[in-house]
Amino acid sequence: MRTSMNEKKALYAFGCPNREATVERLRFVAALAPDPAAKKLFYMLSVKLDDESCDKWYRCFFYNMRLEVEHFAHHKYHSDSQPISIRERLYE
Repeated sequence: MRTSMNEKKALYAFGCPNREATVERLRFVAALAPDPAAKKLFYMLSVKLDDESCDKWYRCFFYNMRLEVEHFAHHKYHSDSQPISIRERLYE
């Protein structure tokens, strides 16, 4: 299953290893979200995960997705205009 970073963040915030509970929770969040774009994101993600064939791979996908999102969250942000120092070493 291909997911965008926004979908991964939504799963990180509202997901759990139990697929059925995650789908139900995402539908509740979609019902409560005031923004139409957020509603669509949560609802479409719940539709993706609602398929019964997802039971085979969902738990492994969830744990790998959590590791990936936590890895990106710990990186320090550098803007494109910020200079990065590079040290050159001269070996004689």
